[in-house]
Amino acid sequence: MSTPLSPNQNVAALEALSRKLGQDPFLAQAGGGNTSLKDGGTLWIKASGKWMVRAGEEDMFLPVPLDEVHACIDRGVDYTEEQRTASGAMLRPSVETTMHAVLPQRVVIHVHSVNTLVWAVQPEGPEHLRKRLDGLRWEWIPYVHPGVPLARRIRESLVSRPDVLVLENHGLVVAGETCEAAEELLGDVEQRLRLPARPARPGDPAALTRIADGGAWRPAPWLSIHALATDAFSCAIASGGTLYPDHCVYLGPAVCVVEEGESILEAARRYETNWGRLPSVVLVSPKGVLVTQNLTRAAEEMLFCLQRVVERIPAGARVQYLSAENVSRLINWDAERYRIAIAREQER
Repeated sequence: MSTPLSPNQNVAALEALSRKLGQDPFLAQAGGGNTSLKDGGTLWIKASGKWMVRAGEEDMFLPVPLDEVHACIDRGVDYTEEQRTASGAMLRPSVETTMHAVLPQRVVIHVHSVNTLVWAVQPEGPEHLRKRLDGLRWEWIPYVHPGVPLARRIRESLVSRPDVLVLENHGLVVAGETCEAAEELLGDVEQRLRLPARPARPGDPAALTRIADGGAWRPAPWLSIHALATDAFSCAIASGGTLYPDHCVYLGPAVCVVEEGESILEAARRYETNWGRLPSVVLVSPKGVLVTQNLTRAAEEMLFCLQRVVERIPAGARVQYLSAENVSRLINWDAERYRIAIAREQER
């Protein structure tokens, strides 16, 4: 029988796992995703907005009393108690603290996996996944607002004792009794869900530079990103609406597209009329992608995530977007505003 780990050893193991996950952009982007470990009556949970890739370098895991979290779930309110860390920072637990609390396994990993999102945004996702996830205890969780609503919905699914949850239009959750078991299960799921990217034509940076004309936008400096605009199917998906929460939180409700005969300023004004904000990303089909001059590092990572997701959706497949109500609720949710504020602080 193995010797139980001390609280410090448990947190160190969780930090090591989180840092490893954070280094893989197909699993974690910017401050998205979260991990946790239960130690008796305490839930060690990643702080909201913190980047997993920096685990072990920064304070980011907070001890939360499980009984208090469950009491919040029963009252229908999120657990948002801030704590001062050893370094003096005031941090709030992850917006998904309640989700981690309801799962019985000791270690829980929640990631916005590219390979999972490919399936999670398709209405036929559950049907496609039955064969790919055969032999695993898994559940498809229809989209509900993150936080307590999601925690309550997951709690209803626990009768089947799932170790894997595919969250519609959201991401992936895997759980195990140790960090090693959870990581191994995550690797198995990722392998089962992987799809190749569809080929796309290269972008035309010179044409994009002329279109930008030294204004508020510039050609995206990452060659692969231009596939969002050079591939017609990807362009249609990316511009159709919000695919998952971090899509709208970091990039806006949809991606702006310059229509035939339209200037970039006309496209931006049209977008602003529709969504109440200027775009941070503009697709110029079939030439490539423009981004704002001050695009944040977090938004960059989310843009790469979007590109990797849409270029793996099989050509002709149907996709579903978050409703306008869901998008509005996310954008105006205090928990997400807090997470964005933390992300901005980390980029200073």
